Amino acid sequence: MRRIRCGSDGSVFRQVIRVAQPATVSVLSAAMLLGTPGLAAAQPGQDPDGIAALIADVADANQQLQNLGAQIAEEKEGVNKALVDLQTARDDAAAAQQEVESGRQAIADADAAIAAAQRRFNTFAASTYVNGPSDSYLTAANPSEMIATAAAGQTLALSSQQALDHLKQARTEQLNKESAARLAKQKADQAVADAQSSQDAAVAALTDTQRKFGEQQGEIDRLAARRNAAQAKIVAARGYEQPQAGPAPAGAPAGDRWGNPVAGPTVGKPAQWDGPWDPTLPMVPSADVPGDPVAVINQVLGISQTSAQVTANLGQKFLQSLGLAKPDDTGINNGKIPRVYGRQASEYVIRRGLSQRGVPYSWGGGTAAGPGRGIGSGSGTVGFDCSGLILYAFAGVGIKLPHYSGSQYKMGRQIPSALARRGDVIFYGPGGSQHVTLYLGNGLMLEAPDVGQTVKVSPVRKSGMTPYVVRYIEY
Repeated sequence: MRRIRCGSDGSVFRQVIRVAQPATVSVLSAAMLLGTPGLAAAQPGQDPDGIAALIADVADANQQLQNLGAQIAEEKEGVNKALVDLQTARDDAAAAQQEVESGRQAIADADAAIAAAQRRFNTFAASTYVNGPSDSYLTAANPSEMIATAAAGQTLALSSQQALDHLKQARTEQLNKESAARLAKQKADQAVADAQSSQDAAVAALTDTQRKFGEQQGEIDRLAARRNAAQAKIVAARGYEQPQAGPAPAGAPAGDRWGNPVAGPTVGKPAQWDGPWDPTLPMVPSADVPGDPVAVINQVLGISQTSAQVTANLGQKFLQSLGLAKPDDTGINNGKIPRVYGRQASEYVIRRGLSQRGVPYSWGGGTAAGPGRGIGSGSGTVGFDCSGLILYAFAGVGIKLPHYSGSQYKMGRQIPSALARRGDVIFYGPGGSQHVTLYLGNGLMLEAPDVGQTVKVSPVRKSGMTPYVVRYIEY
């Protein structure tokens, strides 16, 4: 690791991520096996090539398990994306329908304007016909009356022309509004079709994820059995007994997939963990949706639908606390927080996020108002998933974020990861599609990690990190 002076949050983060690419669990396992006394050196009558093959088998199994964990994380956020897309499509359909209603009212107003213009025109036309200027000229007693008659005739003719012009204008406006109404109707019909397609896609994503999770759980079980069998053979071949305190057994991972140290299983008996999940294995949630999946999706969206208004209210409250609130402020402050108040806003976001430490993970859970019920196995847990936690934290200052890490990655300003500072948001996976966390500085981050865990502060992990962090608040 390059030695540098850690004088700021950014420099600490650079120190963390300048470490050479961290070894995967598989490489660590192999290193521990090769570096354990009595295991690395071949003993008489033992096959060093066979031991090496077993070590490689453990490393390969661990690498495949790590890859599966990344795929599962991406699939969970993929369902969130489908729900975000569905809500957007429904909002677009509602806006288009409102435009249709406005068009209908515009046509009614145009019809009324035409009727009024027609009445005015008819009045002037009748007056011109009944009181034509020709008779007036014949009955004029003197030149003054003739001049007055001529002036009255001109006025009447001008008024008639104006009435005719108003009538033509009203008819033109009616045609334009009818055309706009037809386009609005076409747009609304397309928006409704898009909303239906998005709903179908969300249902498909949910059911497909359920199928994939089942397959992946089977693959995880197979790889775990293969890894454990290879570990047992290595231990038996070397006659190695794990000491009470010392290196982990051969092939055991140095930590769980979130980088946290875990105790390895004791040789000769099954692994014992504090919870129902083995932290050395990817955690597969249940995507089982009892009953109508559309009803389940509507329930999830119904819970999250209030987020926009809650975010606006929180944003207005935050601006008021700074003395910046204006009567016309919507409260949605994406990109609107003055730089001079940026650090204060960022610290508020961090405090709001940290207040949720210990809240359980819930796939699909979390709104601007707080923890909520999620999807599948998350439907029975009030908590947060990774993107729900970030959504909640930033809602406190009126920054509205979608409940999908990939969409969150596209908002704000992207900063090279080496320049990250406290309050920036860290993403993992292609386009931020797998995981998202809040950077706290000093190489630490806040996250809702995975099923069976809770919101917590963790060391920053470089593996799988996107090349950029995202900055929503400038200071």
